[in-house]
Amino acid sequence: MSGILRGQKLRFLTKREIETIHNATLEILRTVGIKVFSDKILKIFTEAGAETNYESKIVKIPEYLIKEALKKAPKKFILYGRNPKYNIIVDNKRIYFGLGGTPTPYFMDLETGEFRRPTKKDVAEVTRLGDALENISFIMTIAGAYDVPYEVQYLHEYEAIFNNTEKPVVYPAPGAEIAQYALSMASAVAGGEDELRKRPFISLYSEPPPPLMMAETDENLIEYANHGVPIALGPTSMAGSTGPVTLAGAAVVSNAQSLAALTLIQTVNPGNPVFYACWVAATDPRTGRHAYGSPEFAFSTSVINSQMARYYELPCFGFAGCPDSNFPDAQAGAEAMMMTLMNTLSGVNLMHDCGYIVGGDAGSMEMAVICNEICGIALKIAKGIEVNDKTLALDVIREVGPGGHFLSHKHTLKFLESGEIYIPKLFNRVSREAWIKAGKKQIYEVARDVVRKILKEHSPKPLSSDVQQKLREIIKDAERKKITR
Repeated sequence: MSGILRGQKLRFLTKREIETIHNATLEILRTVGIKVFSDKILKIFTEAGAETNYESKIVKIPEYLIKEALKKAPKKFILYGRNPKYNIIVDNKRIYFGLGGTPTPYFMDLETGEFRRPTKKDVAEVTRLGDALENISFIMTIAGAYDVPYEVQYLHEYEAIFNNTEKPVVYPAPGAEIAQYALSMASAVAGGEDELRKRPFISLYSEPPPPLMMAETDENLIEYANHGVPIALGPTSMAGSTGPVTLAGAAVVSNAQSLAALTLIQTVNPGNPVFYACWVAATDPRTGRHAYGSPEFAFSTSVINSQMARYYELPCFGFAGCPDSNFPDAQAGAEAMMMTLMNTLSGVNLMHDCGYIVGGDAGSMEMAVICNEICGIALKIAKGIEVNDKTLALDVIREVGPGGHFLSHKHTLKFLESGEIYIPKLFNRVSREAWIKAGKKQIYEVARDVVRKILKEHSPKPLSSDVQQKLREIIKDAERKKITR
């Protein structure tokens, strides 16, 4: 389900402050540059007109190249689903939520509640869960295929995801080799490379390494751009470690990485769809960990991110969920609501990470269900209120009059049916007596029941047997060739 944010978006930065961040970014890219560890990327930048030092691997990007890239990047495009009813129209008005993000090293077992290594089966099940949740519009993951060979882990995850959702998929594919195989798998599902180019149902998720670098694995940007597949950028500078401790300074570092990647993509394939991002994470000085549920991270991924994206007239990629809590508890709910509402009210277009806990180190299907409810609430708030003759209801007020009631009036019934009042599917609004009678279940227990029901009953349309066989053959070929990561 998508939403459209009515009225004013959340703003903290003035136009002058936005321009100051932009100009500072241009200065850094022009005078400091980025370090590029890929000869292929170095060559592309050199031929485009950047100042390249092959010995130091530093690329300094002139302002005109960045301006050209910004002009070429589309303002509106579509992320396709395997089923057209799940297509996502991307523009600066619509907002969508996604399941999870990159593979998590740990997973909260549905039956025991204990943490363990996730498996390919878990990837399949969490995908099926995300496919069923009504407020989840695109699929990433909250698990990982850690029971298969490391070199082909991502390919097994792609197979599990493709087989278990009809929604758009946004997923990483680090390095050129993994990207090529992932694109082959996607082409098999789409019906060929040309069909994938016409209706890309996958998007690449890519995180350039901070600060101010591009790794050899970033050659995946070239592969996906050559196929016309959308790319979601996710540069994150850690305030106080991989970026200045000040949010403004760290934002310059992240923005520089985003604009450098955007320039590369638009040089390779002008007009290729890209999601902009400018994220700043807080480093907790007590532990050195990324403070996922921090107000600084919520602020940067929402307000800074969205305001810079609007300045560049690009759609942006952000966050929902994101608790540091180790369990789907009150802390997790508070952190998830903070992040989700901040990003929603700022007008971030695609928001991922629903279902993460422990700062993204683990996935929880119960948390995904809780986040689905939080996203529903955020969508309702984003709609605001409509003020017109029908909603003012002056004729109804006159008809009922002083001392009357509106309970059975057809106006009341009509607007209740249209969703005027949000009715939660998960959150509890019953009396204490009714709650006790129902077993005094905690929110994670109620969410667990929802997960069990979905996994028992929901089955997305399967891929054809021929396509499934083709996916297995592609993975076997990658295993035989012993690709590297």
